[in-house]
Formats: sequence, C-alpha cells, structure tokens
Amino acid sequence: MRNCSTRRFLGAGGFALGAGARAAAVSALTFGILLAGERRLWATAAVLAGVAVLVVLDLMRSIRAADRTLAQFVEGVTAEGYERPTTPVGLRALGKAIQTALDRLAAVRAERQQRADFLEALADTVSAALLVVDDHGLVTGVNRAARISLSASAGPLNAIPALGAETVERLLALPAGAREIVRLADQRAILATVSGFTAAGAARRLIALQSLAGDLDAVEVKAWQDLVRVLAHEMMNSLTPICSLSESIAARLGEPHSPAAEAEIIESAEVIARRGQGLMAFVERYRQLTDTPAVVKARVPATGFVRRLDRLAEAMIGADAIAWSSAVQPAWLTLDADADLLEQAAINLIKNAFDAVRGRPDARVRLSLTLEEEQAVLNVADNGPGLPTDDPEGVFVPFFTTKDGGSGIGLTLARQIALGHGGRLEHRAASPNGAVFQLTLPAG
Repeated sequence: MRNCSTRRFLGAGGFALGAGARAAAVSALTFGILLAGERRLWATAAVLAGVAVLVVLDLMRSIRAADRTLAQFVEGVTAEGYERPTTPVGLRALGKAIQTALDRLAAVRAERQQRADFLEALADTVSAALLVVDDHGLVTGVNRAARISLSASAGPLNAIPALGAETVERLLALPAGAREIVRLADQRAILATVSGFTAAGAARRLIALQSLAGDLDAVEVKAWQDLVRVLAHEMMNSLTPICSLSESIAARLGEPHSPAAEAEIIESAEVIARRGQGLMAFVERYRQLTDTPAVVKARVPATGFVRRLDRLAEAMIGADAIAWSSAVQPAWLTLDADADLLEQAAINLIKNAFDAVRGRPDARVRLSLTLEEEQAVLNVADNGPGLPTDDPEGVFVPFFTTKDGGSGIGLTLARQIALGHGGRLEHRAASPNGAVFQLTLPAG
C-alpha cells in the first residue's frame, strides 16, 4: 500500500514538476523577448517568441493529456466496465500509478462479483421461497423457488397473486423471529419464517415460505405413528385386564353362588370399573391436547414474569435439597405473549427439571430468559441424568413418560404453547450431564 501511494505521489509530482519547468521557461523567454525588444534585437526577439510559443503548445498538450488520462481513470472507477487509459509520453509515472490502481480495482470487483454469484447460487438452491421485503412492503429480492412457485418478482408484496390479500397482511404483521403457518390464495398451507437484517443502512426482512405438503409429510407420518403406538399401548394395558375379568365374571355367574364367589365377582366388577375410569381419564388427557386454548398476546415484562416463576419454583421445591437460580438479560426485556399459557409451559419445564434432579447430590436447576437476535429465549437447565439416549425426541410424544404416575403430556402441551406463540421448544444435552429445554418466541 505504501509503495502504491509513493508511485501515485511520484506520478503526480513528476507531472507537476514538468509543468512548472515549462511555465518557468515561458516566463524566462517572455523576459528575453522584452529585453531584446528594448535593445531593438528584433531577430532575437522573434526567435525567442517562436520558442515560447512552442513551449506553451507543449505545456497545453501535456495538460490535455493529463486531463484525458485522469478522466479515463475516473470513468473507470465509477463504471463497471472501463478502458485502460493510454499513457502519453511524459506521464509515465502517472500512467503507471493509474494502471496499478485500476488493477487493484479490477481485483476487488472480481472478488465482489464472485461473492454475489455464490450467494445468489446458494439462495437459488434452497427449496423454500425467499422474499426480501423492506419497511414499505416492497419486495427487493427473490430466489428461484419464489419466482417459480409464487411467480414473485420485485415490487409490492401484495402484487404477488399467489399469496392472497389476507396472507400478505399477516406476513407484513409478523415480527422478526416469528414462525407461523399461513395459507396461500389456493388454500395450500405453508410455514412462514421471518428474520430481520440490515443492508445498505436500511432494515430488511427475509420471509421464507416452506411448503408443508412435501418435506414435512415424513415428519407428520412419524408423529402419527408415534401417537398411534402410544394410544394402542395405553388402551391395551387397560382393556386386557378388563377382558380377562369380564370372562371370569361370566364364568362364575353360571356357577352356583356362594358368599366367597359373590365377593370375588364384586371385587372383579370394582376392578373393571376402576380400569374403566382410568381409561376415561386417559381419553380426557388426550382431549386436553386437542383443545389447547387460543393464544391472547400482550406485553409481558420479563422480570415480573420470572419473579412469579421464582415463587412457584420455591413452592415446588419444598423441603428437597435443590439449588434454584434464575436470571433475566437484559432487565428491560419485554415479551409479546400470553402470560398465563407461557407460565403454564414454563411450570411444566421446571417441574420436569425438579423431578429429574430430586434425590441427586448437588441438585441444581437454573432458569434464564435472554434476548438473542430479536428473539426471547427461555432456558431451563438441570444436572439430572439427561435425556433418553435411545430416543431423545420421544419426550415430546404425547403420553410418553419415564416417571411413575406421570401423564406424559406436560412437554407436549409446552411445545404446543410455544408453537401457538410463533415460537418453538427444543432440547439438548447439558455439559457435563443433565438436560436443557429451550423455549424460543418473538420478543416484544
């Protein structure tokens, strides 16, 4: 960089020195002409005048050449394509400095174009339709999937007929970090994911539209298979003894009655009734999963929300030796959520964490609520035995439980509440042991 600056300085300095020397020569010749005129040396004056004219013409030629060279250089800087200026005689240093500058400019432009081509190719390989939208609802960029599936192009978002007016209004209202299922004009269901970024000093939003009919079919089938497997297991556990006891009662009713036989029949009937009530309770728990209350959002201060959870956690701990801690960062964080439903989801996560560490030495549970990339992230971490190694996703399957007397719907309800807020509930193993459940939703 220093050598390049030196060459530019020498080029500009060399031209300035040459122009200065010519100007000094013209001044000297003019003085000589005046002196020869005073002494009536007309021939000498004429010769000096001719030389002065030649020097002035050469100076003008050099100035025009330098002006033309610099003009071509400036055009090359401001234009994507440019012609290399031809360096006139006498401007070699300036021409060399300009050539070096243009070489550097060409390298920077080539690197920038390569990055742009790479990002464009990367976006075009994504199966989801990507729309870049500004604050005025104008689409400033689309990928190949958006052009093909939605016939999208630059312009107003509501000018894309495949979206429909209601969906456009909903997409523009979604905050950064939100995930929601919306419907196209032809009633196809799509998953909309919104993220925010800044480009050229202006805020932009990236809207990703993913079809639910294609890639998510396998996920849906797997979810139904897991649900049917658990339902069949629970119902068989109840129906098997009911059938066996019913057959026993039918056989005994055909035999002579005795006080002992009547007592056994009554006891068997009571067992059948009890198992029938258990099966009804199971069906009721299943109904709870399908009737999750609608989310009614409001602004919820994070510090007050966590303070209420602290009191509930202390009550749940009771006399057990469990270390509880919580934190909010930043303190001014505000949630856009249904406080009651979100509190219910958090209680389920906290209770599961307490159950996981209860009776273990140095039992610890920590809750944190932080702001990460315009999203509120609630973490509940414990140092218990961790997640099942054979099927960690099984903890989200309805009625799946590893606890005696557990209903198996707490985590499922918590995940449904997260989805109802446009968020998500995920889990991972903690280090060195334990589990972390992370509930993410858009910040207020």
